[in-house]
Amino acid sequence: MRRALTAVLSSFALVAPPANAAGVLTHTAKPKKPKKRVVTVKKTVTGDPGSAGQWGDVQVTLVVRKTTTIVGTRKTVQRTVLSLDMPVYPDHTNRSVFINQQALPLLEQEVLAAHYTANIDMISGATYTSQGFVDSLQSALLKAKTV
Repeated sequence: MRRALTAVLSSFALVAPPANAAGVLTHTAKPKKPKKRVVTVKKTVTGDPGSAGQWGDVQVTLVVRKTTTIVGTRKTVQRTVLSLDMPVYPDHTNRSVFINQQALPLLEQEVLAAHYTANIDMISGATYTSQGFVDSLQSALLKAKTV
């Protein structure tokens, strides 16, 4: 009888977990997902005037969206050019007006397609305007980075 009782109690001890272990099994900690936080800011920045040689200056004004994504301790910043304007460009002669009416929309398309970089193609026939535009664009992008 003693052997039977010992065998039953031993098998019960193997099958049933201790009282405090049952609580641990039911309340296992699930790994927490880090919270994701997104902050979006729109800013307008104006670059320094870029020289178009003897023809004058070109100045670029950008509207930039800055999106900051924070997940846990990781931070990602993405900037996008939404639109741009050229408040200053050579327009003192009819020839300058004609060249810039064709060149400035093409330069604007290049910037919007370039995805926040000043590495754009220059426009043939509007070399001075293109160079001044790129100089002002680089200045505006640097200012937008500090915002």
